[in-house]
Amino acid sequence: MRRIFGFTLCMLMLSCAQSHDRFQRNESSNGDVSRRNCWQDDNSSTTLQIMRNFMTKPLEADLKRDNYIQTFGCAYEEIELEENAIQAVHRAILQSLRNRQVEVRDDLLTLLESKPPRPDNLKRDYTIYINLPQADNQIKVASYQVKILDIEVRRTIESPVTILTRIATRFMHPEDHYQAIPVSMEKSAFIKVLEKADEVLLLTEKGKIDQIYQLLSRSKKTTTVQKPLGLSKLSFADTFNLIDEFNPTKKYPAIFLGKGIVMGLTPKHGPIVFKFGEERLYGLRLDLKNFQRLTTEFEEFNYQAPETILQCLFIKSSKRKPAAMPGGF
Repeated sequence: MRRIFGFTLCMLMLSCAQSHDRFQRNESSNGDVSRRNCWQDDNSSTTLQIMRNFMTKPLEADLKRDNYIQTFGCAYEEIELEENAIQAVHRAILQSLRNRQVEVRDDLLTLLESKPPRPDNLKRDYTIYINLPQADNQIKVASYQVKILDIEVRRTIESPVTILTRIATRFMHPEDHYQAIPVSMEKSAFIKVLEKADEVLLLTEKGKIDQIYQLLSRSKKTTTVQKPLGLSKLSFADTFNLIDEFNPTKKYPAIFLGKGIVMGLTPKHGPIVFKFGEERLYGLRLDLKNFQRLTTEFEEFNYQAPETILQCLFIKSSKRKPAAMPGGF
């Protein structure tokens, strides 16, 4: 078992080192990573800011008359425009299905990857198939139409190729529409996830680890939260402890941020943003048996913290790190 943990940790440390190298390579393109506020950029807004404005667009009258509903999506996680476009449209379609409380039969990502949406691509219409619940626990297969109304590339603090999309969706056959009237008109639940994640990252920048725990603990828990089973299963804002190597009864809280980066409380340096493996610099080790997930929303929506923000937090925090491993560690 120790060998498995050791191998997993080594792989994560290698992945983190590669990510850190990419941080350094991207420094010139992402601006001053040592800026006082990691969200401050004279030339760009945050994805959340532009999405709030983007989502004020009304659905066209003719589409509304034809039983379409409107949902929105965004993505910034990848460096390729096309990959972000696929993810943004995927999120918008999933929101539409959640609004109607129906399940898709198709592999949506595979469909979108085979016919990728792009800002310069004329492919804007898709037909997918969903399971429409019927009486007596029966399921009917129904056709569902998707129209991409807008797909735009924007430069944001998170990424120079952030994608915003607006889609309209409806059942192909009117009788299916009247059997599945929308139970929600949510434009994008992912925006609420972004808002909460921004709170976590802002508190990380301020070193307020106790307030992050309080924020996460206030999350509504409608289902049993499954604990992450290992380092490779961690999602944004999952929590765990760091154990004092010289006094195992002492434990310090830590929060996973993504890409092998964590914020942890250290005995002598306070809250520090560091890479997996660097906890040894502070005489600490990971508690591999007690990972916690205080909220499911980040994992459910596949939220990933923007690399440019993690880069900024990591480098700003590095000036408080010990220059070399203390003697005896």
